Amino acid sequence: MRIIGLTGGMAAGKSTVATLFRRAGVPVFDADACVRVLQGEKGKALPLIGKTFPGTVADGHLDRVALREVVRARPDALKRLEAIMHPLVRTERERFLKQCRARKERFCVLDIPLLMEIGEDRRCDLVVVAQAPMNTRLARIRQRGRSGGRMSVADAKGLLARQMNDHERRRRADIVIRTGLSRGHAARQVHALLHRLREAS
Repeated sequence: MRIIGLTGGMAAGKSTVATLFRRAGVPVFDADACVRVLQGEKGKALPLIGKTFPGTVADGHLDRVALREVVRARPDALKRLEAIMHPLVRTERERFLKQCRARKERFCVLDIPLLMEIGEDRRCDLVVVAQAPMNTRLARIRQRGRSGGRMSVADAKGLLARQMNDHERRRRADIVIRTGLSRGHAARQVHALLHRLREAS
């Protein structure tokens, strides 16, 4: 089984590419969705989060606003939260891979925002990076906005500045899927990639 790593910066179209892989019949592990389940009602992460950050969990529910405030206020909080989440996500990821191997899947996709940052790209047979023009990404981020209105350009750029830069992602990628033109254009790139992989295997 060949493991395809999928990543990309904020608002680069990674979710669109993941959806295209799914529609082509390729199983996808969605790290963000996994985190939402782990932090959801009675999720596996809640006891540790509640113990580490008192006041953020009550009656089996995570108070996301309270947790965001803690992370914003305490410099070490994000690292401590990641130390809780990463092992739990890793366990779910390994379960996904085991299931794919048991089903004798030819390919699977690991959709992980921090694929390169956590070194998971090294275990992938192929790394795909979703990319869109910066203006498109800024518009998407601002549209998502915040409660109370659209996000400013400066705030959107600030979010992007905290991530790995696009040049480094492209340098380490095997394939770049461009998502800025249309969904159809992205779909053709994904289908062409899968065709080449199937022909080669």
